[in-house]
Amino acid sequence: MIRNIVFDFGAVLFQWKPQHIVETFTQSVDEQTILMREVLGHPDWLELDRGTMLIAEEIPKFAARTSISVQRMEDFFNHIQLSLEKIPETEALFFRLLDQNYPLYYLTNMCSAFFETLYEKHHFISFFDGGVVSGKELTMKPEPEIFLLLCKRYELNPHECLFIDDHYPNIETAKALGFNTIHFTPTQSCIDEIEELLATFSIKTQLVK
Repeated sequence: MIRNIVFDFGAVLFQWKPQHIVETFTQSVDEQTILMREVLGHPDWLELDRGTMLIAEEIPKFAARTSISVQRMEDFFNHIQLSLEKIPETEALFFRLLDQNYPLYYLTNMCSAFFETLYEKHHFISFFDGGVVSGKELTMKPEPEIFLLLCKRYELNPHECLFIDDHYPNIETAKALGFNTIHFTPTQSCIDEIEELLATFSIKTQLVK
């Protein structure tokens, strides 16, 4: 029985396309390559997600590493946050599930500053019953600890949760912990798969009753 739905944020509820982000920030192919390799693809980016480094600490490091000025690096970080737009199809799914009275949770790898910006900008986040942001917890997906933290904090049984995420290693950890899972792709067929799965579980529950 699925009682709860757990959403990832990046590339599920919000756009996360690193190559597009750098291409819309600068027309310089060289600068695009540097930003992809030395910022978005660098291990320091993961430390932001984990919460062991803050943006204010990382920007000077990124600037020094890339020889890009601190001001321009700050502009890039602002551009990243502006790029985190809602995905309309999954936002619509979110509200359909809300109307069906599913408790909804989030489990996202994201620095706390980015999360706070999204929370202020997008009112629908307040409709979640709760969630865990990696940048506030010093642990991140696919580590089991962050999944267990979510379950403990909100008294969730993994077997009663559907976890939706675009990154397969996260799906693998969730499966190992007993979650029902959907490996998300931004397609209508994936949205249909989620709703069909929930409908199937609902029918099974009615038969048991």
